[in-house]
Amino acid sequence: MERRPASSGAPQGGQRPPKTRTRITTACTRCQKRKIRCDALSPACSACQRAGVPCLGGGALREFPRSYVNELEARIRWLESIIQEHAPDIDLSAGPGRSPSTDGGNPSRDSQITPQSHGTDLRFLGPSSGLFFTKFVLAGLGKRLHVDKESAPDTTTDNLAVPSDLLVPQPKELPSDHRHARWLSQTYFNVVHLQFPFLHEPSYWETIDKIYDDVEVGVVAEFQVFMVLAIGATILSRRTRVALSPEGYYASAMNLVAGAIKMPSVGCVQCTLLLQMYALNNPTSGLSLWTLHHHGLAMGIELGLHRNVPDGTFTPFEREIRRRIFWCTYAIDRLLSTLMGRPMGVVDEQCDLNYPSDVDDNQLKSEQPKPRASDEPFTNISSAIHLFKLARFNSEIKCVLYCVDRQYPPYTQPAITDAESWRIDILNRLRQWRRDIPRHAESSPRHYLSLLCEIKYHELLMLILRPNPRFQNPDKATLRECFSSAMACSELYHRLYMTNMLHYGWISVHSLFLCVMVMFYCVCTPRGIADEADFDSLMRALKVSSDILSAMGEYWPEAKKSRDVLDRVSTATIRRFTQNLNASRNNPITPDSQASITVPSLLGPSNTTDWGSIDLPSNSVPSLQFEDTNVVDAPFGLGYEAVEQSFTSADILSHFFGSGTDVIMGGSFDFEHVTHREVDESFSDRLQDFDHAY
Repeated sequence: MERRPASSGAPQGGQRPPKTRTRITTACTRCQKRKIRCDALSPACSACQRAGVPCLGGGALREFPRSYVNELEARIRWLESIIQEHAPDIDLSAGPGRSPSTDGGNPSRDSQITPQSHGTDLRFLGPSSGLFFTKFVLAGLGKRLHVDKESAPDTTTDNLAVPSDLLVPQPKELPSDHRHARWLSQTYFNVVHLQFPFLHEPSYWETIDKIYDDVEVGVVAEFQVFMVLAIGATILSRRTRVALSPEGYYASAMNLVAGAIKMPSVGCVQCTLLLQMYALNNPTSGLSLWTLHHHGLAMGIELGLHRNVPDGTFTPFEREIRRRIFWCTYAIDRLLSTLMGRPMGVVDEQCDLNYPSDVDDNQLKSEQPKPRASDEPFTNISSAIHLFKLARFNSEIKCVLYCVDRQYPPYTQPAITDAESWRIDILNRLRQWRRDIPRHAESSPRHYLSLLCEIKYHELLMLILRPNPRFQNPDKATLRECFSSAMACSELYHRLYMTNMLHYGWISVHSLFLCVMVMFYCVCTPRGIADEADFDSLMRALKVSSDILSAMGEYWPEAKKSRDVLDRVSTATIRRFTQNLNASRNNPITPDSQASITVPSLLGPSNTTDWGSIDLPSNSVPSLQFEDTNVVDAPFGLGYEAVEQSFTSADILSHFFGSGTDVIMGGSFDFEHVTHREVDESFSDRLQDFDHAY
């Protein structure tokens, strides 16, 4: 048995006191979890080197402010920009050499596709996300357009470290006044519920009444109440410009999340959908929307929400709620898979795809709910059902135009072999869908749903008409229609913005950014419509889009990055148009020899211009052709074949939340050399909230 030293008293007989072993306080995270000794070697301890895993964590030998890393990264970017400007022959992507003492014995690090920070894996963004398209457009513009540089950011005056405790939202109790809770909740049902009706509104109001009457409602119902309050407070905070503490309600909900999603159930799937709605509306959620969505989708499939069940298994009310939940999950799946360029979570052939009945929530609990007749007023689910139908078109477009196996699109049997005929057919079906949009009166608070459906229509039109893996070089007629959709989409967003009906969600940021990129492409490609476009209409659309992105940037920091990219390219594009316009005026052309697309304005509230039937009147504006026929004229398919370009670091732009921009500019430069990195960062920043918690 080990002999213990005396617990007290002086050492006797000249004996030395027992030697105390120095404890290493910088053990890495892996060694701490495994409770093994860590030698704290840098950059990786011996245990992590043997395991071949990244060595993360560990205590620091000295204190650093939280902004220290951001400041270092900003300075590195500044120094790299100086190198790029004065020594462009230096390859900065190679990185510094490693000595044997610091290499860590991990040869796999040298074989990575791109550098990663602290073990973060790369993320995949496919063609339908618009990443390839944007890279291609800006790279082509960079061959001829020179963009004014910005001045270097001054990081010395904005380095105040915010105490971390102030950034952690504190749980918030329910409003003391019952009416305030109903006011916040009603905003959710007026905005979110009309698009994603997976909750039952009357049941929710019953739950609210029970909670304020001190009646036990269960952890799932209580979680749903806090999440509805958080989402409603987020929307109202932006519309009223008053802080209503949505993060506090969200923090209270997260205290209940373990019990709310413990076991698969219909209520559990509703809870995951509420979390997804919050992530779509709030950039501070810290949620991985991609992972969260597929978790909810897996639970829904486990519960059989994607299949019809025999009569008598569920009540009519339960059957309708199950269908609504499935279709909301389906619509989000198509949305995320398209915006991120990733595979769909479930294919149509594996689902029964029966739509919910067009019945108001307050009629849903009757024994035999009667669907709305065609001559009756719209219900609170009419627009949502119409958007569900559009999600099916999205599935078809995704599988036919953006599939991996282009010879045998897996969407239908037999396989689609005549893609051109299919495109004509899908465009005709989309136009019919547009004609059937539920049209709410302009005086109705639901009028924004009609405009939203129009925006979604134009988004799918651009998804079909812009260059894609199947049709890589669209003709002029296709570009003309694509350009009209982009212009219409921009004007529709402006109408929502001017009437205070714009929903400041992440989806709107991505949608508007791609609209402007489509405008640039259609105008600047040599096969495009620069000689037909109305200069004033284009400038107005670019200005409107920039203003809206600026407004969105108050809530979504990545919107400011998108606006900066678009503003700089817009300035260069305007300069080029003006130069060509002045040159053509010095050499006048007969007006009858030129045609132009005069895109009408939707800025007037009473204007009901049909954007799908814009004609081509004669116009005296001369041709605005670019003199360089190589601008945006490279084979578009090259970008889609380079699969490695689809991978990007998930936190590639996280430092922009702190200290300035990525490229420091002064003078003029070739935009092509910085375009790919800047677009990678812009897209990754807009997508990172969907893909990982940070």
